[in-house]
Amino acid sequence: MLRRSTTKGWMHKPVAKLGNESKMSRQARKLEKTRIEALSSITGDRMRVELMAQRPRTDDDKLDAALLKTVLDRLTEIEAKAKDATTEDELSALEEDGELQGLFAAYFCPANQISAEGHIEIDNIEGWGVPKTAPKKLRELFSKKLQNASENPHEGREALYSIFAEGDSWKDFIDDYEGTMGTYMFWLFIISVCMLLLAITALYFAPKLYFLIFPALLLAGASGSCISVMGKMPALDASLSGELNAYSRRVLARIGVGLAASLIGSGLLGWGVLPISIQNQTFSEALNVSSASLTNGAAVVKALIVLTVPMLLGFSERALTSFENRILGELHSSAKKR
Repeated sequence: MLRRSTTKGWMHKPVAKLGNESKMSRQARKLEKTRIEALSSITGDRMRVELMAQRPRTDDDKLDAALLKTVLDRLTEIEAKAKDATTEDELSALEEDGELQGLFAAYFCPANQISAEGHIEIDNIEGWGVPKTAPKKLRELFSKKLQNASENPHEGREALYSIFAEGDSWKDFIDDYEGTMGTYMFWLFIISVCMLLLAITALYFAPKLYFLIFPALLLAGASGSCISVMGKMPALDASLSGELNAYSRRVLARIGVGLAASLIGSGLLGWGVLPISIQNQTFSEALNVSSASLTNGAAVVKALIVLTVPMLLGFSERALTSFENRILGELHSSAKKR
């Protein structure tokens, strides 16, 4: 007994150690991936500055060599810190610092190219599908300075710097939007498929365990709600109003409403409030058949009706409006007769 206990205790330690090592390995890989992305971004910022400084210019348009050296030295410092960074937050902050330094490329643009560069950047922003007011406002604010850039290069470069900064802000926002929506879409898809499979499983065993009919209806409704959310993702311009920040709360609320709608609607249809029939079969009849047996093809078809109706109700809870009007109308009619 002592030997077995000793052996068992000895085996627990490597398992725990392997688990910790695996977790540390995942964190290390994630950190290195973030480091590679940050270093790539910083390198891109350096190239942006260097390529702008290398553009040919007229003899009277001197390059600010001192500013160029300061910017490049700062980018070198940021790159060195990124190589030694130990946290993702630190890498993110360094990446943002690199982006800010990259904006100084505007101050190395040749005077005779400032206007074209500014209008091209605004056109690019407009092509990203951002709200039309954003590029319109940029043109109103900086068109005059861009037009007079050859005569007043300093003001033109200031305008170009602001345009570059606006472009970078939109890039970051669009990246955040796409990342957030992509994550929601992925998980909602997985959840909707899993819930539908669980609903089918619950309905299959419902003849043996009758109470499973309720989870089947709820899961089908939840699946329909998730699909509804996927089809109504907020657009880019709608996200600017703060909708993106509160989206997780709205998703939960929408799924909750879909669940309630599917259960209430299924109950009313099962009760026979509305004599809706599909191929001469009412929902109540299909529900009774599915709860009794799924051993033949006709019963399976009726089971599909049982799954389809709550999914539709979860997808669009507006169907409950017709139920409400029907019930209230009948109540009012009964009251008048009395």
